[in-house]
Amino acid sequence: MIASENIAIRTVRRQDLPLLYALSQDFSNAGEFMPVSLVSESEFYDTFDQNGFWQDSCGRLVIEDSQHNIVGEIGSFKTAHYMNGREVYYRIFAGHRQKGYAKKALCLFTQFFFESTHFNRLQAVTVCENVVSSAMLKKQGFVYEGTLRQGRWFKGNLVDLEMYSLLREEWKRTDSKL
Repeated sequence: MIASENIAIRTVRRQDLPLLYALSQDFSNAGEFMPVSLVSESEFYDTFDQNGFWQDSCGRLVIEDSQHNIVGEIGSFKTAHYMNGREVYYRIFAGHRQKGYAKKALCLFTQFFFESTHFNRLQAVTVCENVVSSAMLKKQGFVYEGTLRQGRWFKGNLVDLEMYSLLREEWKRTDSKL
């Protein structure tokens, strides 16, 4: 578990699976910018059984509040075989948004990432209209790299994405460490 004031991120536990599956598959209030993709329950459990949703510095972590309630998820994945880094993603579940959880979780994850891996780059992609996420990334030291034109099929349309990244040397100079 990696914790700071009022928040923690940790690996997924078996007892989390029913709730986490229900939350991650509930798109009735997924947020304006959350992409929709369904995963079968058996595939969800099989993936957990294979690796606990974490291997090779990739995977899914849960975000907990101070009362140990799961309020979201954060993780990373490999985007290209030649990339010396990972892409981070985060999602705060309905009822827990606008409380600073994403900002704190991103800060914890970023610090964990650079302190525990050899990777030089952590990147994030967001839908161009997601100004809240873009502002949060910039505030944490991520640098805007450009627009991925029509980079994703999202809610029935091709949308542009913004690419941000944070390099290890840039992270060392930020004041967003906990």
